[in-house]
Amino acid sequence: MPKIKLKIKFRPGWHIEDTAITEKEFGEQYDVHGGAVDLIFPHHEAEIAQMESISGKKPLVKYWLHTAFLNINKNKMSKSLKNFITIKEILEKYDGKVLRYFLISNHYRTPIDFSYENLEQSKNALERLNEFVRNLKDGKGKDDLKLINKTKVQFIKAMNDDFDTPKAFATIFDFVREVNKKGGGKKSYKLMLEFDKIFNILSLKEKKVPKEIIKMANEREKARKEKNWKRADEIRIEVNKKGWIIEDSEEGFKIKKL
Repeated sequence: MPKIKLKIKFRPGWHIEDTAITEKEFGEQYDVHGGAVDLIFPHHEAEIAQMESISGKKPLVKYWLHTAFLNINKNKMSKSLKNFITIKEILEKYDGKVLRYFLISNHYRTPIDFSYENLEQSKNALERLNEFVRNLKDGKGKDDLKLINKTKVQFIKAMNDDFDTPKAFATIFDFVREVNKKGGGKKSYKLMLEFDKIFNILSLKEKKVPKEIIKMANEREKARKEKNWKRADEIRIEVNKKGWIIEDSEEGFKIKKL
């Protein structure tokens, strides 16, 4: 029988493929490799075996960062369950920094339960931080140097402990509470900016208030002075529906983005 020659086109398996790519881009050894927990076996173990065998150098990677899964309303995110949400869909409703804060305020090795309710809580927490830093920028309070140094040490300790971001944020919010009691100045403001160089979550420029909202707020203030509380409440609700909030004080009112 005549011999049959087969021409088969193929590509390498993904274990070898990834090892080849990382060797080309990073070399035979590098510092950090990420991926989800389901990639530990067999994918990452295969990468280690391949590269360390070829190079004769150990370890292939110094630090492996394996993330836990993202759940949607306490269920695993899955196309088959039709609970799949894209980042694009989220960014149509929320600022990207809100999503960033939501993700990094949880430890990367802990499963995250995504819901719009949880995202709204993150939005409110982040706005408290933004308002705190804006007030510090304009404030002339006295800095507590011991508190600043203590906060910085605790923050670094948390981040050095396997990127314990929840503990790092707890340290930041403890600092916020103490400064709100005692006051703070330029050095406290500078410390918050140092933290933000790592997280990139703050939005220090306040959004311009639309003329329509200002007009409604003035109308509400007039209704309050006339003790027309029903009309004042109606306007407040209308302003809230448009995404703004009116805060009253002895000096007058302030308008802020919800």
